[in-house]
Amino acid sequence: MTSEDFRETRKNSALPIVLGVLMILLGIAAIAEPFIATIAITIVFSWTLIIAGIVRIVHAFQSRHKRGFWTTLVVGVLYVIGGILLISNIFGAALTLTLAFGFIIFIEGVLEVIAAFQMRRDPNWGWVLFSGIMAIILGILILAQWPVSTVWVLGVFVGINFLLTGLWMIMLSLASRSLPDHRARV
Repeated sequence: MTSEDFRETRKNSALPIVLGVLMILLGIAAIAEPFIATIAITIVFSWTLIIAGIVRIVHAFQSRHKRGFWTTLVVGVLYVIGGILLISNIFGAALTLTLAFGFIIFIEGVLEVIAAFQMRRDPNWGWVLFSGIMAIILGILILAQWPVSTVWVLGVFVGINFLLTGLWMIMLSLASRSLPDHRARV
């Protein structure tokens, strides 16, 4: 990292702090009301699929004279159908999403552990490592408890994950503010 990059990172550290606080607040809300968080996550994901499908369908028709029209159209229609199926059966969707989030949080944890070891020279890199290890553990717990505790586990574990992610975002941003400029040359 050059001195110029370092100064830019220090100057722009307020946004990650704000985002970190937002992540912590979302995490606390999800932990406090896990059933509502599970349903909210399911609904948001379902609507995301529907909207993404509509966007793909519109894109397909805008480029209907190009190669790939039918593929893009079919994928868009499948997204819309998938979103409608999920939103029409929220509890079935919650079961499916709980399983998927178990894998996603586990993989996120593995990637955060790798990222932590890549940033070992940075101050407070241990927070990223801690978050990664916790995400691995949470992912394993989600997968081990599925489907019995689908009603609460998704909201609680995603809340914990949001909380830890917000924490390391804040800690790394605060650390970048307190480092002297000569650290950037290391």
